[in-house]
Amino acid sequence: MPTLKDVAKRANVSIATASYAINGSKLITPETKNKVLVAAKEIGYHPNGSAKNLKKNRSEIIGLFLSGFTGPFFNELLEGIQDVVIERGYEMVVCATVDRHRLLIEKHVDGAIILNYHITDQLIEDLASSRMPIVLLDRKVEGPFTKNVLLPNEAGIEQSVEHLVKKGHKRIGFIAGAIDSYDGETRLKGFLQAMEKHQIRFLPEDLIRADFTELSGLLSMKQYLEDQQTYPTAFISANDEMAMGAIKAVQEKGMSVPNDIAFIGFDDIALAQYFQPPLTTVRVLKKQWGMEAAETLFELLEGKKHVQVEPVPIEFISRSST
Repeated sequence: MPTLKDVAKRANVSIATASYAINGSKLITPETKNKVLVAAKEIGYHPNGSAKNLKKNRSEIIGLFLSGFTGPFFNELLEGIQDVVIERGYEMVVCATVDRHRLLIEKHVDGAIILNYHITDQLIEDLASSRMPIVLLDRKVEGPFTKNVLLPNEAGIEQSVEHLVKKGHKRIGFIAGAIDSYDGETRLKGFLQAMEKHQIRFLPEDLIRADFTELSGLLSMKQYLEDQQTYPTAFISANDEMAMGAIKAVQEKGMSVPNDIAFIGFDDIALAQYFQPPLTTVRVLKKQWGMEAAETLFELLEGKKHVQVEPVPIEFISRSST
């Protein structure tokens, strides 16, 4: 394998000059730099990225750890993170796993953004350091090297309940996701608080559990309609996909949306506006969420002590499903 010494010999310069040229030093004239790069290309020399990063004590890689890629939610989030990572001259690796987090545990990344409820709080607390700060999108973990960039879930659900109350609904149900999801349970908590605020009684049997997928929403709502004699006039769902599945179950039973049962989702995925009927929902600016998470992580990497996290904007979108 060609070495830097071979490049220097081929270009008829010193090893130090060859190194400066390949690493883009401004101390080297453009002519010399070009001569060195041509020599490197001719003999097939490639810099050892691992060795270079070892000297800098940095991998220049950011890790994004997700619990999975199921559903259309992640594209804009990934785009937002990636835009910032590329602008900073770093690379990004994306890991979706349930119980193996080797890149995180072995610290192959300079910093991590986590949206993965399978990774425990204890592991995050043990790993977060000045050498590897961590930004969390799915829970609150307080520490000098962790930051939480969370969605205003409760505020979004509050707007949803208010919308239904203004339309005269007196019995409102909720479609929740997995119990170990921070966002899902925070939305359920916000729902219960908003119902109490508006003095609307919530019936425990009107809580439906699914797993955030459209299919789970369909099956869970089908079972609910079979088991219950009377139904709420509206449901709020912890995400759009479950709401879409539930709407299909209601329609298959010969009922009308929103005349028999109205539905509100959360996230405003791309399909929501084209669904039949178009879905009323809470819009999450997912790309902006990703950008804020990445900017926060780089501020931690720069050693800033007082990192201010900007709130992620949401917007209530009224459509035909209510």
